[in-house]
Order: sequence, then structure tokens, then C-alpha cells
Amino acid sequence: MIQNTSDNCSRLKMFFQAFFMCIAGVSILALSSCLPTDPVLDTTGDLIATDFRVGTGAAISRDSTVITQIGFAFVGKLKDSTVFSPQSGTILALVGAPELNGNVGYGLDSMMRGMRVGGYRRIVVPPRFGFGNRAQGNVPANSTLIYDIELRSVEEFIKQDITVGTGDSAKLNSTVFVNYVGRLTNGNIFDASTSGNPFSFRVGTRQVILGWDIGLLGMRVGGKRRLSIPSLLGYGAQGSAPRIPANATLVFDIELLSATN
Repeated sequence: MIQNTSDNCSRLKMFFQAFFMCIAGVSILALSSCLPTDPVLDTTGDLIATDFRVGTGAAISRDSTVITQIGFAFVGKLKDSTVFSPQSGTILALVGAPELNGNVGYGLDSMMRGMRVGGYRRIVVPPRFGFGNRAQGNVPANSTLIYDIELRSVEEFIKQDITVGTGDSAKLNSTVFVNYVGRLTNGNIFDASTSGNPFSFRVGTRQVILGWDIGLLGMRVGGKRRLSIPSLLGYGAQGSAPRIPANATLVFDIELLSATN
């Protein structure tokens, strides 16, 4: 008896599907055995801070909602004393802004709070608060990190309401119209909105410097606010020639005219 051609084709099709699934499964298993895998995260150890010298200058706020720009020098070591990051010169970073570029990691952020300028502190960071279970450069996976830190400067990002508005508030993605004057700390005006021609932008979309995106949140229409913006939330080390020098603190007086949400 001659079998139905379509039955033969179906059986052949099922055979080859099963065959290739088997081959694929073997290949995936073989490939996975060759690929490197991350070790299990070491969850032991605690954050530890030890002061070798207590500073006498300005302190890093203990309030986790306050954004502070710090200048510091540090040496990063592993538990076996291997130095993975020598940094004798002063570098700038942000405390209290984990979502922003330029911030320190969680371990340092939490353990540097309350430290004063002139202080020298050792902070021990276990893997789960450091680089975790993945190697980073010359730091092996699951490494405990030891930082010896000298705090050299502290500058808070300040939002001061001169007049509290009563209208709509500025939120993320709000389109706002403002009048403003921008000054350096020496009083020199470097920018201002033109009379009768307010400036407009969408909040939180990086159309302006970060200090504005953060600083206008919650401000109400009709309000006037002064922002003192550290350089990392402004124009940073490059400045904005010719009026804004490198690493400049910027002071803005801002009036919120409207906010469309």
C-alpha cells in the first residue's frame, strides 16, 4: 500500500524538527559551559567608618535629600593593601544625588555624611555596597573596598524661596516660562532674560543645566526662588566662555510666570 505523500512529509518534518531541537539544546549547553559566569554575590560585611582626624570646617549634611558638592582626595585599596585607585589631587563629586553622573557610590554617600572639611576618614565598603560580584578594572569580583579620604571642600546646592507662589507647580516635563538673572559669586551678571521676553523650557529634559532641572521642581507660579548651583550641576570644569569660568558656582534669581503640566 502506498502511503499518503502528505503523511510522509509530516513525519519527515517532525523528525527533522526534533533532530534540530536536540542539536540546538546540546549546543546551548556546551556554549553555556564555556561562557564565564559571575560568582554569587558576597553579602557579608558592614559599612564601617573610622575617623583618623576630625575636621573643623563645613560639614556634609546628614539630610539625604540635600545635594552637596564635595572636593576630596582619596586612596582606594583592597583588603590585601593593593592600591586600585590612587587619587592625591582634589576631585569633585556629588553626595545626595545617586541618580546623577558624578556622584559617589552608595557606600561612600552614606558614610561620608557628617564629615567635616579637614577631616581624614577611612571607609570600608563591603561588596554589596561597592562593585558587587563583577570585576571592575583591576578590582576583582566580590572585593571589599577600603577608602582613605581627606575632605577638602563642601558646597551645598541651595534652593531659597524669596516669594512662595500660589499657582500651579513645576513638575517633570512641565513647560515653564520664567524671568531670571544669573550671577557669579562675585556679583557679576553673566546672563538674564530679556525684558518682556521670558525664557521657556521643559523641566527635566536637559534643555538647561541640571541645577535648573532640579531647582525648579515644586516651585509655584508667582513664586521667586534663588538657586545657588555648584559647578557639577552647572557648567563644570569646562565653564562657558567667555562669561562663566571653570568650576564656577552660579547664583540665579528666578521668577516662575507659568507652568503647563
